[in-house]
Amino acid sequence: MFLVALAIVLFVSVVPVMIGARIVGARRNGFWISFGALLLASVMYWFAVRTFHGLGLLAIFASALGYMLVLDTSYLRGLAIAVIQAVLSVVLVVVIAMTALGGAIHGMKDLMRHIPYSSEQTQSV
Repeated sequence: MFLVALAIVLFVSVVPVMIGARIVGARRNGFWISFGALLLASVMYWFAVRTFHGLGLLAIFASALGYMLVLDTSYLRGLAIAVIQAVLSVVLVVVIAMTALGGAIHGMKDLMRHIPYSSEQTQSV
């Protein structure tokens, strides 16, 4: 089960970087190169957030530098990869969350259907 969860996390994390690298025409866009770029960009993002004290929006400019260095592209293309990766990651996480939440809501509806209740009002004395 752990390996399945690890594979899903890698898919949700690395595939948006690969897609972004292919969209902008980066010279290197394989899975392991994209994984390395994601690791470096994440470390640079974390360092920038710690340096700028919570201004995460500014840290995306630092992560673009990581994408630029590893994927062998320009800074503007690295910035585009960072934006594409952020948007696609949010979309994938929302889809996965809605899939899990949808199953939970469906299960709650099924559970509520089996709970006996009376629609008659009871009188209190």
